[in-house]
Amino acid sequence: MTEASLARQPFKFTQARLAALPFEPNRYDVRDTDQPGLICRVSPPGSRYPNGRRILQVYGRAKGITAPIRVTICEVGELPLTALKGQASVRGRVDEILAQLRAGENPNETARQQRAEKAIQAQADELAGVTLGDAYKAYLKTKVLRPNTLVGYTVTMDRDLADWRDKPLREITGAMAVTRHAEIAKRSRSVAMRAMQVLRAVHRFASEFYGTDDNELPFGRCPVDKVNRVASKWSRADVRKRKLGTDDVRPWLEAVRRLPIDQPQGDPERMAAYLELLLLTGLRRREAGFMLWSDVDFKRGTIKVRATKNGTDHTLPMTKRVREILEARKRARDTQSAETEQDRKRAAYVIGSAEVRWQVARIEKATGIVVSPHDLRRSWASFGERAGIGGYAIKAALNHGTTGDVTGTHYAQLDTEDLRPLMQQVEDYILRLAAPPRSNVTRLPSAARNT
Repeated sequence: MTEASLARQPFKFTQARLAALPFEPNRYDVRDTDQPGLICRVSPPGSRYPNGRRILQVYGRAKGITAPIRVTICEVGELPLTALKGQASVRGRVDEILAQLRAGENPNETARQQRAEKAIQAQADELAGVTLGDAYKAYLKTKVLRPNTLVGYTVTMDRDLADWRDKPLREITGAMAVTRHAEIAKRSRSVAMRAMQVLRAVHRFASEFYGTDDNELPFGRCPVDKVNRVASKWSRADVRKRKLGTDDVRPWLEAVRRLPIDQPQGDPERMAAYLELLLLTGLRRREAGFMLWSDVDFKRGTIKVRATKNGTDHTLPMTKRVREILEARKRARDTQSAETEQDRKRAAYVIGSAEVRWQVARIEKATGIVVSPHDLRRSWASFGERAGIGGYAIKAALNHGTTGDVTGTHYAQLDTEDLRPLMQQVEDYILRLAAPPRSNVTRLPSAARNT
């Protein structure tokens, strides 16, 4: 403390004399004559304290610490200078601070540590109530998920993790995750894999969202980590191989084309067209189901699907049978009246739906053939291989990435016109499989029959 800062004459502190200390242009300190180390700092009015400020402090050196330490007690008038034993007072607080200094302790550092500990405890108390459902809601507000991904996550939360929604996140242990994974895997390995993926995504997000530099894992380690150690192959779901065989195409396609007869209610022509489009194009279910008429170019003979799974728009050539299907759909649309807003929205789409569970079940009942919309995409790839168009053409048509494949990325790049004859080749192959079998009986000329 400089002499200038203690230029004011020391006096015995009383509440009245302290309250009467005048404000000066510059800040100054006054010492108490009754208790060494006790001072009053008087600060003039300013932007931070418009009415000025008089605060009581202890100013002294701690044992083993060279620099003097200033410890604030309170503003003048907040505490009585003296009080009965057991009651808070300025002079009682001064005695405590001086004792800390004599012990070599910095009261300011101690107070900072206590505040930090209280803040950590307060945060811990707050986070103790964060449930899996709370974390999932925050996840959805923060993350941008594709529609299909959102549907899958919602199903998982509502079906496989429903009883954990209201459970505090920190109470979900690794052992619980291992047990839950094993239970679900008895029904389906792929469903169990999805459940652990969702739990891991939400838990890791919550750690980043709620965590701090001082507490990076507020909910402990991700419980799925234990699943990784106990069931090391949990994330490897059974590879789906179901697809149409060459002998399945004719009965399956016949059943599809009979839907308008077998299912007179609703709009069976639309869903029959949808299923045949899936078989002949290899498109994903939502790509075909929500393809816009504005992306169908009859003049150029192309169709475009937007925001595909790999994040790009994808343009395909319009093969002969696909053109027939689309032209029939356009004629049907042109004859329908759009009376409601829902009708007008649906009219913007070639199909306007990707829900065919009823139709798939009907076809299965009629033929015994079980295939999902994605199985038809897998079937197209298989038929493309049999038709001999090559692996790069199949990847290009299906819009599969070629990451890590130098040849596919930099050299074997096929555009829409390159794909046109190749996709027509695949369509012709599929339709040959769907054609009625030819008779093996050869008719003899009439003269030969009469001899």
